[in-house]
Amino acid sequence: MLRLSKKVDYAIILLSHLGEASGPISAQEVSSHYHLPQPMIANILKQLAASQLVESTRGVQGGYVLQRQANQISLAEIVRVIDGPFNFVECAHEPSECRVSATCPTQTPLQALHGRLYEFMESVTLENLIQNHELQPV
Repeated sequence: MLRLSKKVDYAIILLSHLGEASGPISAQEVSSHYHLPQPMIANILKQLAASQLVESTRGVQGGYVLQRQANQISLAEIVRVIDGPFNFVECAHEPSECRVSATCPTQTPLQALHGRLYEFMESVTLENLIQNHELQPV
């Protein structure tokens, strides 16, 4: 079944929280607020900081803030940062790895579906998720 990983789900929650915050938020604060495991939250925040989606500030008033505006961060980018490239089907990126690519009757339509899903994920921004905008199909 196609679904977001738990890490991506948590990353979206974290980024949404940061997108609504007026200042830096600590990993502990987010973890406590949503009852999520603190080590996993800290790990995800480190990944997001390494990819420059969030910025980390040390000190008593430190924490994490978005490095860009929420409307400049796409769902596809979040998935890519946390889980790596989006692969709806194996042949979307590496057709040679598929054993049946030469004779597959569904390769072209599934690759097209992959493309449409990816375009849709690129069009959904963190701001859309925060503001609970209705999402329009591509």
